Amino acid sequence: MRLLKERFIVVSLIAFVAWAILSLFILEAMPGRIGGKNEAPKKIVKVLMRTGVELEAMRQTIEPFEQETGIHVELIELDRDSYFTLISTQLFAGTDDFDLVFMPSTYVPQFAKVKAIVPLDPFMNDRTLTNPVLFDADDFLFTFKADEHIYALPTDISTHFLYYRSDLIPQPPETWDELLDAARKWTRANSPDSPTKWGLGMTGLAPEELPKIFNTVLWSLGGDILDEKNEVQLDSQQSIQAAEYYSRFVREGLADPDLLSMGFAETRDALIRGDVAMAAPFWNAAYPTIYNGRSPYKHSIKVALVPGVRNPDGKISRKTFQHGWGLAMNANSSAQKEAWAFLMYATGKRGGAIYARAGGTPARTSILSDPLLHHIRPEFSLVLESLKLAKEEPAVTFYPLIVRIQNEALTQLLTLHASPADAMREAAEKVREIERKDSGLNLSE
Repeated sequence: MRLLKERFIVVSLIAFVAWAILSLFILEAMPGRIGGKNEAPKKIVKVLMRTGVELEAMRQTIEPFEQETGIHVELIELDRDSYFTLISTQLFAGTDDFDLVFMPSTYVPQFAKVKAIVPLDPFMNDRTLTNPVLFDADDFLFTFKADEHIYALPTDISTHFLYYRSDLIPQPPETWDELLDAARKWTRANSPDSPTKWGLGMTGLAPEELPKIFNTVLWSLGGDILDEKNEVQLDSQQSIQAAEYYSRFVREGLADPDLLSMGFAETRDALIRGDVAMAAPFWNAAYPTIYNGRSPYKHSIKVALVPGVRNPDGKISRKTFQHGWGLAMNANSSAQKEAWAFLMYATGKRGGAIYARAGGTPARTSILSDPLLHHIRPEFSLVLESLKLAKEEPAVTFYPLIVRIQNEALTQLLTLHASPADAMREAAEKVREIERKDSGLNLSE
């Protein structure tokens, strides 16, 4: 009996060893196994974005992309306050912590100049990577270029609308003078029976909001930052007149006195609460949250083209702001082909439609004009109409420094520490000094 037990133990050990060896061979041969011989580890595409509607919309494109391609995508989220400083620091330092980065069009030239991001033309022109018919580059409203090369593709288009309470203002103001009159009428300090505290809501929060909102007023009234030859125009007669007009909303008490603390969310919430009768110029991105929200005024809040100037023939001359955000590829990415696959999908027609349904505003004509999407995004037709009148910010490497100078000048203007003429002339001289140095300084300086 003892001999039989010993033999059983020996046979069991031999069988166990044989099973273990066989298992190792099976595991080694399994397709897709990390470290296996038949397939290399799948690469992960890491996308750096800032907190907000855009990130949440982008998140919705990931699962269908992963199912279609087998490529995994990871979103890296940064808060809005530190976003610009952090992406500048990381890109200029040559990081490889992310493959794609979400950035505004105005930041592309300086990153392209130092080769922190790569041209996308080679990927777009490679028929093994890109089907030109499905990609349809002509459908983009714009792309982000530097030195005649495309360095980023747009995910979002931003422009300005006039928001107004149609129960108070049946017809939207067509000119800036009409807007000023309506703001006076619906400011409670002027009209005690007004249901709104202020006639106008405006964003004035630095660093992004203040100059961008002002620029629509500036351009509408004939002023400019730089002309076509990049000569400074901030101290032109038209620019000073625009600053004088802009300051009247504060001097006459027609806007929230905390204007310089009013960002996108604060201005939108003022509309939702019924604190303001109008908001202008104000971002198109606010409309979906109002339209789909629970404000008691949601059905009364309408949008229209920004006001303009009435010409002698009676026609209105308008000019509004255009600003784009997109995805660029990190020059130090180790997964550039996979990153291109996701970039192409996210900015393409299929990914873009998903993005639009989730709250984004893709810069593709086919998506903005899609009647099926208009049921859930009724403002898309006005976006397209506004873009016909829109003007872009100057595409110069030192534009972030111009934004800083504008912020300083407009803060002095709105706090009544400087006259419109003095504020604009000082800003113009500072920009000229930057031009003389031909500066390409980074955003963190």
